[in-house]
Amino acid sequence: MIDPRSLKALTLAGADLERLIPHRPPILFVEGTDAIADDPPALKAHKRIAQNEPVFAGHFPGEPVWPGAYCIEGLAQTCALLGAIRADGKPARVLLAAVDVKLTAPVLPGDRLDYLVVWTHSTDALHRFDCEASVGRRVTARGTLTLMQVPT
Repeated sequence: MIDPRSLKALTLAGADLERLIPHRPPILFVEGTDAIADDPPALKAHKRIAQNEPVFAGHFPGEPVWPGAYCIEGLAQTCALLGAIRADGKPARVLLAAVDVKLTAPVLPGDRLDYLVVWTHSTDALHRFDCEASVGRRVTARGTLTLMQVPT
């Protein structure tokens, strides 16, 4: 997807993330960034899946699994973060416009979910990203997302 040698460390968390994207708990699915690249624009981020995430009470009792929709939302939030960082820290004003992502493996309590997004191209207000989520070396989701920039 991207040459790992092109990545450079970038550590953002907490208030830094909240300045860049509008999401807040319990729907904030990125807890920190790890690395960024310029050519092509790419961002690595992550979320640790706690044993006591509220969603596990119903998804599924006795056999908790992190919802695939939450994984896709985490990838979309990582895309929005990349856009905001590249816009010199101007907060993201984007909406998810299209999803073509395959879920390939479950994410379980205690996992660290890693996101990698690569900005492939833009047309007017639409921005396309190749995306991958993984736990360790196991890919849990892969595909493309399109985000739409909304007027300020």
